[in-house]
Amino acid sequence: MEIFDRTVILRWMESSKITAISWCYNTLIIGNDVGELYAFQSAAVESRVEADVYKFAKVSGKTIAQICPLEPKEWLLVLNSDGDLYTVDAFFNGQPSILRKRVTCISRQLIEEVTDGSATYNALKPLSSGACFCVGTETKLYIYTGADDRVELKRCIPVDSIPLAASWLNDIIVVGTKEAYHVMNTEGTMSHELCSNVRVEDKDGYDAGVLTASCVDKDVMVVCQNIGIFYNTETLSLSRKNTIQWSNVLEALGCVPPFIIGITVDKVVEIYGIRDQLLYQTIDQTNSKFAYYMPSRLSMIVATPSVVSVLKQKNYYQCMANVMEQRKLKQAMHMGDVYFPPEHPTKYTEAKIAHTVAGWVRFNDVNFPMAFQHFSLGDVDIVHLMSFWRHYADLDVPESYVYNIEVPEQLRAYIPCAMDIREFVEQRFRDLKTSLPPGTTVSKLLEMANISFATFLLKYFDEKAYLKNHGGVSVDLHKPLLSSLEKTNLLLLAECDDPRCNIIINRPHEESFIQVEECKKPLIDMDKGEVFAKMLIKKERYKEAMEIMAKCIKAKLDTRTEEETNLKLKTTCCELASCLNIHLENRQRYYADPKDTDIPDEEINNMLKTHLPILLASYPNAALDVLTKNHAMLPFTTDEIIAMIELHSPKNSCMSKTDMRVKYLEDLVITNKYGNLYENTLLAKHYINELIAHKKARNTMDDTARGLKKTLLALMESNNNFDLTELQGIAAKLDIVEVTVLIYNKCNKHSDALRTLFERWRETDRLKVCEAYCLCFGDVTSDVNVAVKETPFKRLFSNLEYWMAKAREWPLSNHLVYKIKSETSIDKLLFQLLKIIAEHSKEDDACVYMARDLLSKYIPLCTYNSELNGSSIINLIPDDWNFSIFANVITQLQLKAVHEERTVAMKRGLTRSIHTQTSKQLYQLTCVPPSTIDTTSICAICQGPIKLGMSIAIPPPNHKENTQQQIIMHEQCAKNIHDK
Repeated sequence: MEIFDRTVILRWMESSKITAISWCYNTLIIGNDVGELYAFQSAAVESRVEADVYKFAKVSGKTIAQICPLEPKEWLLVLNSDGDLYTVDAFFNGQPSILRKRVTCISRQLIEEVTDGSATYNALKPLSSGACFCVGTETKLYIYTGADDRVELKRCIPVDSIPLAASWLNDIIVVGTKEAYHVMNTEGTMSHELCSNVRVEDKDGYDAGVLTASCVDKDVMVVCQNIGIFYNTETLSLSRKNTIQWSNVLEALGCVPPFIIGITVDKVVEIYGIRDQLLYQTIDQTNSKFAYYMPSRLSMIVATPSVVSVLKQKNYYQCMANVMEQRKLKQAMHMGDVYFPPEHPTKYTEAKIAHTVAGWVRFNDVNFPMAFQHFSLGDVDIVHLMSFWRHYADLDVPESYVYNIEVPEQLRAYIPCAMDIREFVEQRFRDLKTSLPPGTTVSKLLEMANISFATFLLKYFDEKAYLKNHGGVSVDLHKPLLSSLEKTNLLLLAECDDPRCNIIINRPHEESFIQVEECKKPLIDMDKGEVFAKMLIKKERYKEAMEIMAKCIKAKLDTRTEEETNLKLKTTCCELASCLNIHLENRQRYYADPKDTDIPDEEINNMLKTHLPILLASYPNAALDVLTKNHAMLPFTTDEIIAMIELHSPKNSCMSKTDMRVKYLEDLVITNKYGNLYENTLLAKHYINELIAHKKARNTMDDTARGLKKTLLALMESNNNFDLTELQGIAAKLDIVEVTVLIYNKCNKHSDALRTLFERWRETDRLKVCEAYCLCFGDVTSDVNVAVKETPFKRLFSNLEYWMAKAREWPLSNHLVYKIKSETSIDKLLFQLLKIIAEHSKEDDACVYMARDLLSKYIPLCTYNSELNGSSIINLIPDDWNFSIFANVITQLQLKAVHEERTVAMKRGLTRSIHTQTSKQLYQLTCVPPSTIDTTSICAICQGPIKLGMSIAIPPPNHKENTQQQIIMHEQCAKNIHDK
């Protein structure tokens, strides 16, 4: 990348040779080998001067080695080869005067402005010249300041060795000697060594010189063994910047912000970035021997003995334009890191400008995804960008609006003129056809542009932040702009069938600027009526939305075999079904509160009759959602709905009409729990008939049959609303034990259910499954929640493993949850089971031991008020059973009976004792102590005497007062007090 332009400004035709150069006061000044100064007028640093027009001054008889202007003071410092330092008037008025002899180095003070983000700070020109300079001599450093008419010495600072180079930044001076580099302040109160300077000759015999230069970010560079090292003048330690390895031994070093420039012994100018330490440019300056750096003017002058040239730095935007032109966008993004301090706000602003211009470059290259990625990080003029899509939403822009005001004039050439996006793509396609990837077409590029712009608007563009940061957008343009952007975004997403258009549709009303009616025509023209219907739904205009969706569904029925179209069709059908459900829910609220809705029943009925057949013909699942979710509010009977399914279901659907009927009943009964006796029975009959048909066809239970059986059992156990008479007839043909048992159970024929299990279940588990039946269907106390999954009461076969595990438990646990002496209490069920076992004992001797084991386990339930008690068990045992087998059981029953009797007796005794104690306490509380009436007794109210034969009143005792004397009063006095 070319950062500096090289221009020859003077060709020296005299016999003397140029040995020093400088520039100040629009004057090029050169010194020669005979001690003379020449001044040439120059309009600018890079302007060519007239060699024949000059001013002349004789300084000394020795070669001029260095010229240092003290601008803005009108003085020049001129150093000759003997080390004599002269002060010369900048306009050659008067005679030169010697300031100091044996001078080894001169350094002008440079001041770096504070990088605090203030408006006065120029990040592109951070260095300016101060009013002071320093002069090095043997072991001393002199500090001078330029006065109006003279140069004044401020102080002298001792140095350990001869200073060969110096750089002065702000208030810190870095001095280089043969041995080391030192840092000191201008007051001379602080001085210490930065680093040693071990000088090594290279292979060609060149001795690496002592060089130092002031840089930006309060850093200075020193050169050790031809390596540039940055030191920070604030921390007085190594900077965080990396070092720079120069390609050859340096002869000169200087700073032209933001670059550090070195000239090697082979006359190559190497230009490195100070902030990133990267090499940006090399310039071959053959025969150049002298250099003069001008950091405040972003330039440097180099000279051979006969030619003077200027290396002028291009400005930031020129460099940016060059890399943009070369499509080096990564380098363009990095330029902000080179030119601006890390935390300065200008860097952030310029980075956004760089991204904006890079986005337009990619836009011109029809690389739309990358273009909008840059726009998301930049500050693109959305009004100009919107102009490419103005056919979606026309925006009336005021004449006073200034386009792309944030982009500098030098970079606006990369912003294309606004035109229709299709026209733009076609034009660029013709221009770039040879460089585009194979298979690229205009339609693909246009689709990419549309979806990229839509994604940018939806994901990255912040309308509020844009309007806040752009004062150029008038207030009158705010709302139309936001409305146009939102409308364009919606139409682009809808055109690309992008589901993200729902994000725009579902925005809260206060955050949306879109006008529904304005979108109707373009959406209908695009054949995106379903999107417009969603907008109507958002506005609660359900009737209009349903009419549009119905038209869309009818139009797409012919192409629904295509997977993509089929998905869109299903989505539209679901939206239509949702609208119907909303109407049905509103109808339900109407019956609860007639003020909530004014939609008449007849209108809703017409909607259902119109749209349900369409849903059944296009996507039956959506229709089933309507038919089952709000079944109670439908104006159709179940038979009418089934007939509707038969009539309108598509022939080429993946489900048969029978499957649709069953799915309807399953959704209604199992999923939504809306089935009544007729629907429940109808579904159960279907499962039973399916199992009967499967049994006839295959005579085995495969996975399909087992699934049907499981579903049937779950249905029968979760619902009690069946026509059992009808089910019993077809269940007999099926002949499945579980179904028969459940039907007996629902008819409260528990004895028949237990008998069926005992006789037809597997012989090894028949007793346990009968126990499981008793444990599952026995009545429990009200404290137990039978609906939770952890306690699945009344659901035996759906949780058979759980109940079989309970039946195998020994001893019996948690028996207190069961009721005793209720209609279907566990003791009654177990007693019926014992009867069945006793009946089968004549055929199976093992039944005796079954009965014994059953009694042994359930002794805790054998209470005096239970159906299962000692006397009932004795009466139940047949005469032919060996009674000794039950000896242990009878003993335990006897002990339990004695225990219960003793417990009852103790309860009675305790009750009598408590009754006696309570009576005594009540007597003590209510009894009245004896009262004595004699001739001295007086009434407590009137203080009159109480005579024999008078009616008296004695108030009840007040036990709170510990008085022994009872109060006595006349009856009439007591009545008077009571009446008051």
